[in-house]
Amino acid sequence: MGNAETKGDFRKAVIDLTSKQSKIDDTAFWDQFWAAANATSAKDVFSMITAADVRSLRENSPNNLATLCSKAVEYLMKVRNNMVPAAEHKKTINCVRLLTRLIPFTFEDAEWRGYFWSPLPTSDSKIPMASSLLKALSDMLFCPNFTVTPLKQGNDALESLSILDSCEYIWQSGVGFTNKTTINAEHDSNRTEILKLLLTCFSELIYAPVSDENRMRWIQQFASADNRHVLPLFTSLLNVVCSYDPIGYGLPYNY
Repeated sequence: MGNAETKGDFRKAVIDLTSKQSKIDDTAFWDQFWAAANATSAKDVFSMITAADVRSLRENSPNNLATLCSKAVEYLMKVRNNMVPAAEHKKTINCVRLLTRLIPFTFEDAEWRGYFWSPLPTSDSKIPMASSLLKALSDMLFCPNFTVTPLKQGNDALESLSILDSCEYIWQSGVGFTNKTTINAEHDSNRTEILKLLLTCFSELIYAPVSDENRMRWIQQFASADNRHVLPLFTSLLNVVCSYDPIGYGLPYNY
């Protein structure tokens, strides 16, 4: 009953968003989009806000779609700045899933493709939302207790992701990293959701015409010198792939 009510509340919020003026300053209203108690997978989130819903928002209530996207980015920036507290893990992942759902529909429309390259409406900074989002996602890929196992505990625990050396938190031993790593299914799942959102952001080039000089901007921003996590992430992915052991899986790769 509780799950049905929660899903109903989420759907009601989506319907309100497609038919009414957004409640820009109502934190509780926006929070319910990533706080749905019964959203335990991307499938759940995608089923509660359909493609038709997003397109309706884009065409009929563009201000509401813009606000939903910016509020989601703001939330991810906030939890990143607070080291993604344990109480916020589920909401953070659902927010990531929501953006994974929304962003492709901004790429469909030429007038919307530049939206994430404008500053956050509530910020005095001129930094594009896309840059802030990519930075937050990059930091969260190496966030202790969220996507990686912490090296220190208690009073010696890390206090800010801004001073974290992600080279010490590479996901798998191998090239450039010999420390023993532990397997944590929750960390793997959280990394996967964040990587899905990154791939979604990078997919603009699928939607933009070849003549569009900005079609690679998400990838260029992510891979720029401004992102200190590029090498640790590349090493992590390389080591994860190379450490794959197919024996026992029935796949013909062990001969």
